[in-house]
Order: sequence, then C-alpha cells, then structure tokens
Amino acid sequence: MAEEKNENENMYAIDIQSEYESYDPSEYESKLEKRCIYRWPNDLVITSSLSKHRTPHMVSLGPFHHRKEHLQPMEHHKVRALFRILKKSNVSTSDFIKSLKDVEQELRDSYDNLDQKMTSDSFLRMMLLDGCFMLELFRTRLQGEPEYPDDPVFNLRGVVMDTVINRDMMILENQIPLLVLRKLQGIVEKKEINDDTYLKNLFGRIYGFSDTSPVNKPNLHILDVYRKCLIKECAPTKQTTPTTQVPSNPVSTQGPSRLHGASEKVKSMLTSIPILDFRALCCRPITKSNVRSAMRFHEAGVEFRKRDPYNGLRVTFDKENGVLTLPVILVHNHTAAIYVNIMAFERMHSKLWTDQKMISFVGFMDSLVDTAEDVNLLCSRGIMTNLLGSDEEAAEVFNNLLIGIPHCPDYEVYDPLQKYVASYWNAARAYLKRKYFKNPWAAVSLLAAIFLLVLTFIQTLFTVLPFIHK
Repeated sequence: MAEEKNENENMYAIDIQSEYESYDPSEYESKLEKRCIYRWPNDLVITSSLSKHRTPHMVSLGPFHHRKEHLQPMEHHKVRALFRILKKSNVSTSDFIKSLKDVEQELRDSYDNLDQKMTSDSFLRMMLLDGCFMLELFRTRLQGEPEYPDDPVFNLRGVVMDTVINRDMMILENQIPLLVLRKLQGIVEKKEINDDTYLKNLFGRIYGFSDTSPVNKPNLHILDVYRKCLIKECAPTKQTTPTTQVPSNPVSTQGPSRLHGASEKVKSMLTSIPILDFRALCCRPITKSNVRSAMRFHEAGVEFRKRDPYNGLRVTFDKENGVLTLPVILVHNHTAAIYVNIMAFERMHSKLWTDQKMISFVGFMDSLVDTAEDVNLLCSRGIMTNLLGSDEEAAEVFNNLLIGIPHCPDYEVYDPLQKYVASYWNAARAYLKRKYFKNPWAAVSLLAAIFLLVLTFIQTLFTVLPFIHK
C-alpha cells in the first residue's frame, strides 16, 4: 500500500515537472492582452448593493447573458434589424457570416472565460444579430427613422425603452467587440473599414458627446469608447481660474476676500476684535480625518466652481485662491450602473491598472458627497444636475459606488486641499464672510460696530490721559 502511494506521488511530481518544462509565460500574457470583455469579479458580485448593475434589463449583447429568459423578447427585434440592413444594403447573410468568420478567433479571445462549448455557428450568429441590432439602433438615432413610424424599439419617441437600452449597452458583461461593427459596416459600404470614425460619430450623438475626436484608437467596445469620451481632456492642462460668475444661491460663495493677502499683523488685529466672535475657531484643528464633505470644505473657506466640460473628469484645486474646480456631473437613474461598470472595467483590464481615472474620480466624489446638503451645495454651483427624486437619493448613489472597489486618493489634489482647510486663517476668513458679509446690511452693521468700538476706545483714551498727565 505504501509503495503504491509513493508511486502515485512520483507520477504526480513527474506530471508537474512536465507541465513546468512546457509552460510558456508569454502564452498567458498574450491572452491577457487580447481580453477586453470580462465578467464581474466575485467580490463585486456578492455585494448586494452593486450586483444589480451587472445584468442588462432589456437586451443581451454578447455571450454572457445571451440566453437569459427576461431578455428573449428583444431577440425578435435583432432579427428585424438584420432584415432591414439586408434589404437596404443588397448583400446576403453569407457575406456577413464570412466576414465575421475570418476574425472569429480574435472575437473569442476578447472574452474572459468564454464558454468553449459554444459552437462556431452559434457564436457567429449571435455576433451577427447583436452587431446588426446596434448598427440599426445607432443609424436611426443619427439619421431619423421614417421607416419606423410606430416602432417600439427603433423610434425616437420610445424614450423609456431607449434609455434602458442605452443603459444596457454600458454593462461590462454585455459588450461585443467594436471589430464586429467595423466588419458589418464594411460589408454594408462594400469597403474595408479600419477606424472607428463613423461609429464614434454615431455613438457621440446617442450619448450626448459633441466631440469624440480625442478618443484614441484602438477602441475595444462601446463601454471603452464611453469611458474615453468621459475622461477626455481637450483643453490645456494648465490650471486657470474660471471667470464665469457663480449664480446666486442659498449658500453664499463670494470671491476670495481681500483679507487673504493681509499681513500677519493685520490678521492679529482682526482676530483680537471681540465683536467678530471667532469662538468657532477655538475648536481642535481641522484634519484629514474630520474633513470629508463638501459642506465642511465650504465652511472652511473652499469655493466650488464647475469645470469646462471638455476637460473630462479632472479635479483641480487652486490653493492660492481656495478654489476647487470639478467637472459637471449629471445624476440620473442609470448613473450608478454606468459608473460602476466603468470602474469594474478599469479594475479588470490590465492596461488600465495604472490609469484608473474613473475610480479615482468616484473616490473623490464619495468623500465629497455625504449628505443631501452636499448635493444641494454642488447643484447650486452648477456642478451637479440631479434628475432623481431627492438630494438624499443622489447622495446615496455616490455613497454606495465604491463598495468593494479599492482606490487610492489623488494626493496632488487631496493634500493641498486638506492643508488649506486646516488653516485657522482660512477658516476665520470663511466664517467672517458667511456671518458678516453675507448681505450688505450685515456688513454695514459690522462696520458700524467697529466704528463705535474705535470711538469708544478714543473716548476712553482721552478720559484716561489727564490722570496719566497728573
């Protein structure tokens, strides 16, 4: 019995040694480089607040959700899209299949952990129907749909269905490679298409991106293009202070106070005046651990301004003037689904491990938005547009997005921001501005009080001087 056990162990060692000698690390690296469509990592799947965003609601694209029962009604519309394209382009189905067959292995390699039991015919048919559906959907959105006057899917008046389908096209597990669309469009136009110019224009119109030119190639899939459009930076990266006037709102943010450049002596004189009532400044210093939300930053003297929309997701802080500049954010029913799938893509795709701009941005917003007051402040500055039912719902979106997703803060912004709000003088300036310069009458009252204080001091001085002289 012992001899048989030793023999089995020897055979196992021989097998491992044989596998080691034939192992080629470059083979795995090559596969990793080709992958761009992934299943969600398991730790995100088991997070109940986020897992609902990994499943499409209306249409399946690609193999991961292909046979889900609740998505089957849309399969009929995929066939309708194929028939419409065949009729207009005057090509045959075999032309499409042959074009996709030439790149079948490349398409399969795009998927992580693809079911190898899926036959070639099933895979190519799925790619053909999904690709034609997306092309026809894009075309009708760009050119109009006179041939679809009362269609529930391809008519622009179907707003609810349209927004849900747009949301489904942002799901990481619900992607098809853009190579499929290039091949199919090439057959329709009877020429080889090697870039995504046409597709980017179609895509930009649907999702409201006026300029898709900064989107670099190669583009992997629709979610990849959306991410690139979202983080693109067209303007120079040099920080400039916006000159746009901030609209009036319940929470006042005037320009930087003239007291900002005052000398230490003037600062000391101001803070020694009892009527200024700086008792709030006697508390412990503001530190990284207790400054998180937008309202706390505002109370510490930080001014919020919106960034040029062509600057992507860049967040900058002007420490000289205390201005935090943020991109314009639209919060709606599908914001959480889109953001979390982009973050899952950044986490899974090997080429984005050092370029996780969305994760970094959402991490900063998670720190900035804690309550409905923070949402109200950002909305009043024109930074955030909230299309949800309440500010509490918008705050909840950002509070739940980073569950299960590790991130590293952007210390180039975070450190100078924390240093600025930890300053007693900046906090005092903000307190003075909020309490005494919020409206003209408060400012007049403060100046009158200071004037009376000076007169009282002069009167007292002249009263005491004769006694000193004697």
